[in-house]
Amino acid sequence: MKPRSLPFLLGLLAAGAFTAAAAEPTVLFKQGDNDYGIYRMPGLVLTKSGTLIASAEGRKTLEMRWSQAAPFIRVSKDQGKTWSDAKPFASAPADAKQNPVLVDKGAAEPGQIGVHNLTAIADKDGGVHWLYTVEYSRVFYVKTDDNGENGSEPVEITSVFDAFKDEIDWKLIATGPGHGIQLKDSGRLVVPVWVSDGTEGIGLQAAASATIFSDDGGKTWRRGEIVAKHFTLEKTKTGTAVELPSEGAIAQAADGTVVLNIRNKALKGQRVQATSKDGATGWSEAAFVEGLMEPICQGSLVSAGDAGLVFANPANMIMRKSLTARVSKDGGKTYPASFVIDDGVAGYSDLASDGSTVYAIYERGAAPSDRDPEGIAFTSFAIGDAK
Repeated sequence: MKPRSLPFLLGLLAAGAFTAAAAEPTVLFKQGDNDYGIYRMPGLVLTKSGTLIASAEGRKTLEMRWSQAAPFIRVSKDQGKTWSDAKPFASAPADAKQNPVLVDKGAAEPGQIGVHNLTAIADKDGGVHWLYTVEYSRVFYVKTDDNGENGSEPVEITSVFDAFKDEIDWKLIATGPGHGIQLKDSGRLVVPVWVSDGTEGIGLQAAASATIFSDDGGKTWRRGEIVAKHFTLEKTKTGTAVELPSEGAIAQAADGTVVLNIRNKALKGQRVQATSKDGATGWSEAAFVEGLMEPICQGSLVSAGDAGLVFANPANMIMRKSLTARVSKDGGKTYPASFVIDDGVAGYSDLASDGSTVYAIYERGAAPSDRDPEGIAFTSFAIGDAK
């Protein structure tokens, strides 16, 4: 892939004017907490009872960031004013084995096991569905109550991903990160996923983006159609050739349309997006979205009910900086209104909303780089603040 030119980057950087940033955030996880060197992959879910559950992935060291990773959660019952202490959420099973791709690519130390990409769905009838990945090669499902407690025994659902094998001989797989959704009418649970053949970078590429879904409250899961794939991957029956797609963010628009917004490395420098009626099949062609720049970073998407869809990612093409929320009132076709969540260094994020307020959790600060955040921060803003 050719690098993006500096004039191209500066042109995109200068595009658009933003409003003032949100209030000073609350740091929920920071380097060194619980004896973990760094926290990444923030997640946020708003439960039926109004409880907010924030999550982050603790990684033991900065240098080998895919070694010994584990998810933690914190809970707030007062819209984020106060939070419970952090507690570990999931651990690897006793029979877990290290993914050899991560070791071969130099991304992990031999003998270390990581639990990654905790992804949540708040159930409209109460409780939270959780999925997580072990060594980017196995996926597990758990259900808890509205406080993230009283979890069911983890159930392995890796066989769902085996159904992708006839199209992509994957070596790494992952859910999210961030959150999935429950469809309003059918109650279907839908989670964005990616599957990679493990040939590029540290093995997380080349990937294809898709969804998995459950129609029985998480008891069983099935794969959806591939939505976007890297153009070098062969034998893919559906989806669009998008250069190095990966992590997807998902939401359901007011008219019921499911929108999947996808990270990618295309030279066009824009996010790609596709729509479906059921979140699994009949996806539209994945198309670039004008106004949504792609700094090659995960983004987040949430429904704010009648107020529209809210998307957030760093609004900067040179580094992960200026985390900006953009609002769409036409089901994700355009995102004309914007609000700066944090004008400093900021990376991965996740959003939740009650229809009038947007709650945001995100990677904040650079220690030592914009890809090594000082901590995971929480803030909120009103939908009406986006201009």
